This record gives sequence, structure tokens and C-alpha cells, in this order.
Amino acid sequence: MRANISWAFAGNAVYAGCQWMVFVLVVRLLDLERAGQFAYWMAVTGPVFVFANVRLRNLVVTADDCSFDFSDYLNARLLTTAVAIGVVVLIGTWLSTERHALGIVALVICSRACEAISEICHGLFQRELDMRTAGLGLMINGILSAALVGAGLWMWPSLSGAVGLYAAASLVALIGWDLPHMRKTLRMRGASIIGTGGLPAAGNVIWRALPLGLSAAIGSLQINLPRYAIAVYLGPAALAVFSALAYIPTLGNLIANAVAQAALPVLARDLRVSRVAYATRLRTLVRSGVALGAVSVVTAALMGRMVVTLIYSAEIAGHLDVLICLMIAAALSYSFLFLGTAVTARLRFATQCFISSAGLLTVASSVMPLVSHYGLRGAACALCAGAVVEALAYAAVTVQDFKADARLRSTPSGLMDECTGEAA
Repeated sequence: MRANISWAFAGNAVYAGCQWMVFVLVVRLLDLERAGQFAYWMAVTGPVFVFANVRLRNLVVTADDCSFDFSDYLNARLLTTAVAIGVVVLIGTWLSTERHALGIVALVICSRACEAISEICHGLFQRELDMRTAGLGLMINGILSAALVGAGLWMWPSLSGAVGLYAAASLVALIGWDLPHMRKTLRMRGASIIGTGGLPAAGNVIWRALPLGLSAAIGSLQINLPRYAIAVYLGPAALAVFSALAYIPTLGNLIANAVAQAALPVLARDLRVSRVAYATRLRTLVRSGVALGAVSVVTAALMGRMVVTLIYSAEIAGHLDVLICLMIAAALSYSFLFLGTAVTARLRFATQCFISSAGLLTVASSVMPLVSHYGLRGAACALCAGAVVEALAYAAVTVQDFKADARLRSTPSGLMDECTGEAA
């Protein structure tokens, strides 16, 4: 698990750091107005593709039966990605009729589609406890993105050119790394990329994962709602400032997500083998999340202005209060992320959907008045409110699960299963 955590963290850290570098390059080599346009279209396309992904990766990782082949998951991902492309094209033509904007939308779609297929390949690697291959795939994608966009903006300062190179990096990573290693992994397991289930099996996979996908889309929409409000009330330049500050909590998110990815298959195994080990591991994970959140908030308060000035500019660093609010929201998420991972390991997707809906409703009901009255700080406060609601809900669900596990262990059959699992 330690090795997989290291690879998951390294891959996600390099990838997210390079994505951040892409945005920094756009801000520094273009201007806040065009950087805001880039952030806007990424925010528009994000929830659609997140929903279309229906978190099939988690289903691949936690599956403990032979009902579906990996080819069924892959076919399902291809189907949902095709639908997402069509939906985003319709949204793009509805929001803007400018040829330049539609060209940027098309390039963002290409990047999102390639990353969606790469992600299901990474789910296969994760199921095989091979986070090294998944991590290297993320590194290749991220480094190529930053290198190509930087070179492109240096030679030709154009937003459409930068987004085109950004999409090209995702395509190269998919074709050059993820697909070949997916085939290699399937050959080692004696499986084929061409399954026998066909469209009916792919449809069953999508239906099974739909609640989890809806939960993920709700979470993505919750994160992006403040961006939409900022674009309406404050304009693209303010959106660029908010997006720039929102990248700062990325390091903590990387650490938490890397641990959660590596812990998911282990928690799923613990549930089948030893509920005591499951409870102990989950408590350790949550304590780590709380500690990470506390350190992040204190660091932002003490060093935030200096760091933002160094990375972006003194103009963006003037919004330190916004950064601290965003860091508080992120700190709350570090803790309930692991509680959500535990719920995923239990395959309780509908519960996650309900909790995510509560967070979304909280943000949706507060973001417009907060942004209109308090600007960027109001947007960050809306995210904090949603994070508080989700944290409390996940804590309540986890307490109920622990009580149910304790009752199960107190029965003779539960004690027998626990002893058998520990002996195994």
C-alpha cells in the first residue's frame, strides 16, 4: 500500500502541478481576460464529462465478482464519452456562437475525451495494484501538456493554439502509454479487449454505476457553480483570479486523493476479511486528513500572500482572504474524502449521491447572493458551506456503519466470520 500511495501521489502531483503550470503560463503569457475564458470553458465541460464517466474506475477497482469483463467497462466508457461529446457541443453552441469560442470548446472536448479513456485504463492498473503504471501515465500527460503549451505560447501567444497543444498532449499520452499498457495487462490476465457481453453488458455497467456518476457530477457542479456566478456578476478577469487561487489547495488535494486511491481496494478487502482492520484503517485515514487540513490552513494564512505573489502577481495576492476561505473548504474535504472512500468500498453509491446533492443545494442556494454582495470572497464562503454540510453527513453515515458493524460482530455468525477472515 505504501508503494502504491507513493506512485499515486507522484503521478497525481506531477499531473496536477503541470495542469497548474498550464494555467500559470496562460495567465502570465496572455492576460486575465483570456485566462478567464479558458477557465470558463473548462468549468462548463467539467461536470458533463464527470457525469459521463460515472466513476466507472471505482466500479472496476471494487468489483468482487465476475459479472463483467474489463471490455464491458471500456465499452461503457466509450458510450458515455460519445454522449458527453454531443452534450457539450450543444451546450457550447447555446452559450456562444463565436467561431473562436466554439473552436476552444472543440479542443477542450478532445482533451476531456482522451483523459476519460485514459482514466478507465488507470482503473484497470489500480485493480491490479499497479499504481506505478497509472502514475507514469499521468506524469507523461502532465509534462507533455506543460511543455507543449509553454513552447506554443512562447512562439505564438494564442489561446486557441495553447488549448490545441493541451489536447494533443492528452492524445499522445493515451495512444503512446495507456492503451499499450492496458493491452499488456489484459494479456497477462488472459483477458481480451474484445468482450462477449456487447452493448447489453455495457448498458448494465452504466446502470449500475449511474448513482455514483450522478454523485460525482453533482460534486463537480458544486465546485464550478461559484465560477459560473463569478462569470455572470464579475466577468472573465475575476474568474481568472478565482481560478488561480483555487489551484493553491491542489497540493493537499493531491495528497488526500493519492491516499484515497491506494486505500480504496484495501478498504474493500478489509470489509470482506476483517471489519476491525477496516475500522482501524479508516480512523487512521481520517486523522491524517484532519491533520493535513489544519496544516494547510495555517500555511495559507502565514505564507499565502508571498506564495501567490511569487507564482502569479501582487494583484492576485491582494485576495488573501479568498485563498484562506478556499483552503478552509479544502481542509474540510480532506477529512470527508476518506469517509466517502469508505462508503464507496461498501458500494453505497446512492448514499453518496444523496450527500453530494445536499452539498450542491447548499452551494446553489447561497452562491448567487454571496457573490453579488461579497464578490470572490462570497464564492469561497459558499464552497465552505457546502463542505460543512457534506462533512457532517458523511460523519453521521460512518457512525451508523460502525454501529451496524459492532452489532454484526456481536452475533455468533459475525464472530465466526471475523475469526475466519483473520485466520485467512
